[in-house]
Amino acid sequence: MTRRTLLIAAYLAIAIAILAARPPETPGPIARDFEAFWSAGAAYNAHVDPYSASIWRFERTVPGVDARREGALPFIDPPPTLPAWSLAARTPYATAAAIWMLVLVGALVGFVIVSLRGAATSLRATNLLAALALAVAFGPITSDMALGQLALPAAFGAVALVVWARRSVLIATLGGVLAFAQPNIVPGLISQLGRNRATAAITAAAALTYLLGAAVAGWNWPAAYARAGAAHGAVERFSAIQLTPAAIAYGFGAPPNAAVFVAIVSAVAAVAAALLIGLRIRDGFARFAAWSVLAPFATLFWHEHDLLVAFPAAVWCARNAGARARTLALAGTMLVAIDWLGLAQRPGGLAQSALLAAAAWCAFAALCEGVGSSLRVAGIAVGALFAGAAVLALAHPAPVWPAAMQAFSAPVHATVAQIWLAQQRATGLYQPVASWAVLRALSLLGCALLAVAIYRHSSYCRTA
Repeated sequence: MTRRTLLIAAYLAIAIAILAARPPETPGPIARDFEAFWSAGAAYNAHVDPYSASIWRFERTVPGVDARREGALPFIDPPPTLPAWSLAARTPYATAAAIWMLVLVGALVGFVIVSLRGAATSLRATNLLAALALAVAFGPITSDMALGQLALPAAFGAVALVVWARRSVLIATLGGVLAFAQPNIVPGLISQLGRNRATAAITAAAALTYLLGAAVAGWNWPAAYARAGAAHGAVERFSAIQLTPAAIAYGFGAPPNAAVFVAIVSAVAAVAAALLIGLRIRDGFARFAAWSVLAPFATLFWHEHDLLVAFPAAVWCARNAGARARTLALAGTMLVAIDWLGLAQRPGGLAQSALLAAAAWCAFAALCEGVGSSLRVAGIAVGALFAGAAVLALAHPAPVWPAAMQAFSAPVHATVAQIWLAQQRATGLYQPVASWAVLRALSLLGCALLAVAIYRHSSYCRTA
């Protein structure tokens, strides 16, 4: 199959997935998670604490929110983002959401271009089209776009810092400020400490982020934000929407203490693997990509859309890894690209998910500039796994907040974290269901395979 054939197949699959295989839409506002951002800005404009339960006063006014049965959706982004949300909240929600979607589209294009440059790849049309198709078919990225999340601009900022640090510390610093807006993006940047210009950019970005936060939330905002984040992380620790080792272990039936122990062991192993990769790989972008895919194993809070951090690793491996490592990378890319839990949450979207998975395979192969027998075998294996997962998902459907939420009641004067916990329980997301744990574990397996692929490449290519 030629690159042109692969690209035509990828874009055809994407077009059918978007235009003809769309599942029924979940009731709710446009860009569901942007609801919390816009409402936080509105609360800030009204001199109300956006991290409190009072944010519901503003969320209930968002078009599409069912104020009769929903509760507060917590705002958990750091205070330095509040000026942006304050500006957004000065326009009606629909207008702000439309503008935000345009911002996300721009961030997507930038993310693709800078990832290609980080992988030492020319920006000729075939490479751009292949990487863009892979991004559109990449489940975490499409989830980020659909939800209106902040992870995509933050990831763009992170790769911009890594790639541009040698050319412009100013641009790299601005990228770092974007990256610090999403804490889950930051672990990958730790791999750049030691590169003089990158270290300077990270330091400057951290200082600017702190000063911006101090301007809107006081000098002690990091401590206050850490407490708010810890409270929210605690109530979601074992929820089915979490992709952390602790949540997955709990889903398999492990008691809470045992699940926490699994998380500790996983974090230690991930840190050890990151240090080993850091010692073996000299290329800064490859180190960043590897550390980014190891981050989910060492953090306490990780949603499906946060897995977009695996995209740079997928692009780098497609363009630089040898045959064996590339096969591992294809399998890892496919495992991350598919929203496995989404198969159970949206059974009506199985056809769309299958088409996007096929598009991701074609796009990865096009980036590789050819399809070897090993890539075909890996694709067939993932296809068979998808079929089995689809059967499992249909047999054990998973609920979606707030559509599946039963009546809930929160204690009087409850914190926003306590209200969110009550909603999680009322939706059924705290059930320890092994099939849901299996589906989520596939995503983490994909991250592990991408890290192994980068490490294996280093064993026979010292410049990688």
